[in-house]
Amino acid sequence: MKMKKTGNNLSELDLHEFESKFQIHLPNDYKEFMLRSNGGIPVDGWIFNYVEDGDSNRSVIRDFLVIYKEESKVNVYDDLARAYIAIQNEQSAPQNYLPIATDPGGNIIFLNAGKDKNGEVYFGNHEWEDDETGYIFMSLIANSFSEFINNCYTDE
Repeated sequence: MKMKKTGNNLSELDLHEFESKFQIHLPNDYKEFMLRSNGGIPVDGWIFNYVEDGDSNRSVIRDFLVIYKEESKVNVYDDLARAYIAIQNEQSAPQNYLPIATDPGGNIIFLNAGKDKNGEVYFGNHEWEDDETGYIFMSLIANSFSEFINNCYTDE
């Protein structure tokens, strides 16, 4: 699967600094993805399936968020750090849930970057809120980033 409009190349040190800054633990498969592409837009329109409220659904990845080495002076929509800070400031997701991608409707694909359940991928419906936590309503998509990517497909 090819990507366009990717960010600048990252190094292992860049990823380590990102993890340290936000006190998160990026799973190895996601690190490998970021080292290869650093986010970007899937060329072929990757589709993924998810179950929400018992119903099977599908969506498409609009873009994967980018790690910028230097803080941007403008509000770049695909900036992973800014997106994570915004989610945490709004308290709309648990501490270690990293927004890694978006769909065309503004929904968020999250990666659990905590020590527990590290690597799980969730679909976050920005229009629904969990009554108990106040967080964006999330549905598990995959148990790992690799599984998520492997389950994506194109509409032929």
